[in-house]
Amino acid sequence: MGIYKDLDLCVQEYVEHLQADYNRTGHSAETMFSYLVGRKYIHVIMTHGEISGYQRSSHSWIMINDDKKFKQGDILKSASWKAPARNFSRGNVLCGGYQHIKWAGV
Repeated sequence: MGIYKDLDLCVQEYVEHLQADYNRTGHSAETMFSYLVGRKYIHVIMTHGEISGYQRSSHSWIMINDDKKFKQGDILKSASWKAPARNFSRGNVLCGGYQHIKWAGV
């Protein structure tokens, strides 16, 4: 991500938090969390493994830059596979404000 090195590191920590929370619940280790970087958002994705045929689901979205309503690093709930719910922020990865967020959803 270059300019956004701090954001990239914080997003990695957030994804590791989700993975650790998932693993703590005793579920199968075949599910993994990852993210894709877009133009406006970072899309956090939950991928279910081989048994379920590598199904993916949208977990959350993270703001890359500030806009009129949200700040860089704000975590948004997923409205669909293609878009976040832009009603309010659920936390911020740059502030570490995501400890209340669980693997099951934002």
